[in-house]
Amino acid sequence: MKLYIGGAYQGQEELARRENPGAPVFPDFHETIRREVVKGGLDPRAFAEQFCREHPDAVVAADEVGAGVVPLAAEDRAFREAVGRVLCVIARNAVEVTRCVCGIGVRIK
Repeated sequence: MKLYIGGAYQGQEELARRENPGAPVFPDFHETIRREVVKGGLDPRAFAEQFCREHPDAVVAADEVGAGVVPLAAEDRAFREAVGRVLCVIARNAVEVTRCVCGIGVRIK
């Protein structure tokens, strides 16, 4: 498993696809977390552990949503927290974690 993270529109999905041709890429994973965890009512850690077991060769691309101003709306804060908790589990299980800025990857694991 590999994880590519970065701010919105920083090119993490394109970098993930370029560096892992033919691998199963899960783009916009933060939106999967919103749909499955926040709106679906799942436990973030349980969701992440199950995802890692079911997709050990996955390449995950997600936006970083934990930086910046804390959202005012409770639903937005729950989304931000869920993304952080899920991505921590995925990062722990990943062989590589890459942060993408302006389309340039920096390996952080």
